Amino acid sequence: MSNTEKRLSDLSRRGFIGACAATVAALGATSLGCSENNVRMAETGELEEVEPEWKPVVCWAHCGGKCGLKAYVKDGTVLRLKTDDTHDDSFNHPQHRACLRGRSRKFDVFSKDRVRFPMKRKHWQPGGGDNVNGDLRGIDEWERISWDEALDMVADEITRIKETYGNRAILGSGQQPTNRTYVDYEMYIDFPDFFIKGLEFFNVLNLYGGQVSHYGTGSAGSFQNVPELVGFGTANAGGGIDMLNDRLDARNCEYAVMVGVNPAWSSDGTTLWANFVPMRDAGCKFYCIDPMHTDTAEVLGAEWVPIRPGTDIAFLMACAYVMITEDDPKSNPLIDWDVVNRCSIGFDAESMPEGADTERNFKDHILGIYDGCAKNPEWAEEICGVPAGKIREIAYVLGMENKTALLCGWGPGRCNDVDNLPQILMAVGCVLGGHFGKSGHMTGSSLRDTSASGGNALINPGWRKLPCVPDPVDDCIQDPLLWPAILEGRYVYNGLGQFLEGEEREIDVRCIYNYSLNMLSRTEDQIKGIEAYRKMDFVVTHALTFNPNAQYSDIVLPVCSPWELPPQLGMFTGREAAFLGDKVCDPLWESKSVTWIGRELLARWGIDPDLAYPYSDEQQSFYQISGTQIIEDDGKTFSPLVTFTAEDIAALGVEGEPQEGKISYRDALKQGVITVPRSESDNHGHIAYEAFRTAPEENPLASESGKMELYCRRLEEQTSRAGWGVVSPVPEYVDDQKFGYKATFANYEAREKGPYPFQLFNPHYPRTAHAHFDNILELREAFKRPLFISLEDAESLGIETGDTVLVENDYGRVVRQACVTNRIMPGVVGLPHGGWFEMDEQGNDLGGSGATLCGSVTGGTGVSGYNTQICSVTKVDGSPEDWERPVAMPECQKDEEE
Repeated sequence: MSNTEKRLSDLSRRGFIGACAATVAALGATSLGCSENNVRMAETGELEEVEPEWKPVVCWAHCGGKCGLKAYVKDGTVLRLKTDDTHDDSFNHPQHRACLRGRSRKFDVFSKDRVRFPMKRKHWQPGGGDNVNGDLRGIDEWERISWDEALDMVADEITRIKETYGNRAILGSGQQPTNRTYVDYEMYIDFPDFFIKGLEFFNVLNLYGGQVSHYGTGSAGSFQNVPELVGFGTANAGGGIDMLNDRLDARNCEYAVMVGVNPAWSSDGTTLWANFVPMRDAGCKFYCIDPMHTDTAEVLGAEWVPIRPGTDIAFLMACAYVMITEDDPKSNPLIDWDVVNRCSIGFDAESMPEGADTERNFKDHILGIYDGCAKNPEWAEEICGVPAGKIREIAYVLGMENKTALLCGWGPGRCNDVDNLPQILMAVGCVLGGHFGKSGHMTGSSLRDTSASGGNALINPGWRKLPCVPDPVDDCIQDPLLWPAILEGRYVYNGLGQFLEGEEREIDVRCIYNYSLNMLSRTEDQIKGIEAYRKMDFVVTHALTFNPNAQYSDIVLPVCSPWELPPQLGMFTGREAAFLGDKVCDPLWESKSVTWIGRELLARWGIDPDLAYPYSDEQQSFYQISGTQIIEDDGKTFSPLVTFTAEDIAALGVEGEPQEGKISYRDALKQGVITVPRSESDNHGHIAYEAFRTAPEENPLASESGKMELYCRRLEEQTSRAGWGVVSPVPEYVDDQKFGYKATFANYEAREKGPYPFQLFNPHYPRTAHAHFDNILELREAFKRPLFISLEDAESLGIETGDTVLVENDYGRVVRQACVTNRIMPGVVGLPHGGWFEMDEQGNDLGGSGATLCGSVTGGTGVSGYNTQICSVTKVDGSPEDWERPVAMPECQKDEEE
């Protein structure tokens, strides 16, 4: 029997148990604990079969897309899943089809590695000192305990640590809201992803005196902090930064230059199908600038332009060089001089801000007037590997007379020393090429469900009305430096992502509370992370499945999935759709909601639980859904999406007023996916920066000058005081001496390779979404998470597809299976992102986590450099076939019948 058949057989078995629930309950031996049976008493007094029904459900993974899912539910068991079929599919009104990750979600909710009962590590006892036995974390045995025992231990141990060391000894896993994010302390937690991720739990620890928080750029990289400083993008109604035209206008583009954009792997199918394929069909020519020939490039018929990781700035600087030196307003117009003069500062000496060194202007910097280094295509070719002739060709494509989209994913921003990437992207695309503010022209970061499509959301989720309790502790550690800070007991504080004056502080963390985010798997330098966990007095984790955080904890508390909670909106709604998920069953086994856990702990600490959770989960659900607004046909007015009658409110057992919306609550809960149909003639189109381009002074951007800054004083000033490194005020390629291309050589001039001859990057991959899904055997079997290596490099090492290889650097060792291909650039290897690490006795990671090979380093704006590492690759004996190895579950998590 195959693994897939076995898992399906197991699921069918659970369905059988559910079908016999009435009998089993009488015997006191039910294993699922669902609220309904599939039999009920008819009016005649006879048992009546309950038919299965389709229910919409959410997929809560942070994958970058969002899809529509429906579950075929019988007695709280999902028999099968299907995707969005609420309307006929078309480019203008696409179905939001699920990817394989979403379609596998039932194997997560009903998985064998689901944490069913509270448990304690056998050789850990409260009290610290010799009771801890921290070196056994990750390898110790486990014992099942009751909820009262677990909560008493958690409450008492945190109290002991607080009273002995203070709240600065408690590290919470959630990234706290800051003045740079979408939550204001005077308002509410107003984003649904807070609820789904469990981040509302930070209120609990804050009410008990606070916690050390952490801050990072794990997804956005240099696009997290730099755009608003340099004037790249305008604020939109959702609290984000708007850079791109609407997807319907994208069809007017003649060219699309895509730097690290691969929605075929990173998002669901809708993004590629609805946003990019219509551009292709309208005649747009695509260039794919990427270390790999991606599936997106294949679908779009793009020309692949291989580039070394972390060198995109050099490539774009060379494009700027061509545009500056070969522009002729009459015979060869490449530069939009109207935009340069009206909408930007810092292009030349005459346009520099007052007080700035005029020699540092953008034009002279690119031409090498003062530093003697012309940033021409020949200079860039040696760095990035793109032929000089191809750079000139693309520079011409970026010229002002072409309708061009210059699109950049976040992956290129997740490299070391690429802090200037958003600025040079803006400089080349917006300022020189003028590709913004008009139809068929756009420049910006292209990602997630808004890839190649910008504009305010047409459906806005309501608030859950949970308070946001400020953290009395102001300590905040940057993610790439988190583990060294804990191990060394000191770090540089510069605010919560605020770039305050760097202040060296001592820190003595004794407790890690994992209530959200798979912190151990998603943070760099995983080996040090394990060491830091083992140093703690106490580690507690909320867990759906037995993930690495849980494996290295002392107390594990089982939490329920969104399928076991009241109806809710999905994490992202995109621009044109909302995703409503129904409840499938009551919490399975002994799992509890985060709200319940938080209330229980607060009560044990003598704090009123209503201060954190003034409303029940059901009331929060009502507030969120009833507060959701949808755009009217006029493109300006918003009105309620869902109709609630007095009968609906009474049936839900919540407080609220009836309202009229576009769809009844019952129909919304049946339909699941609610969309705004589009057409070329509707009022929902969007041209980014249009008002700014028309009248810059009346519509200023977020930069200091209100314009697009090719010289940005604040970028240099803020980073110089933060303490991570100074970022140049003009775009500059920084040769990464530790992780860049040249670092792969022992002697670069002689082209003599060193001990780590390959550049390593971590592309997003269909198997996982960050750390979600890697426990699912069906996805492991479908997508093996190999090490991608070029045919040229593989032949030189005697490696063939399927061979086991050891990937190694100064930070760790990963064992994978090789995939030999011509779809990756020689000298570069790709290890897909999102693996759950699995350490053997020799310290080899058999799970293939990229964070195992990622160092504890950062740059001026605190970027996490996942996509610039270096490594060696060696053929070894053995097999990394994790798709045949389920996650090892503790015996105490098994039901009696098992």
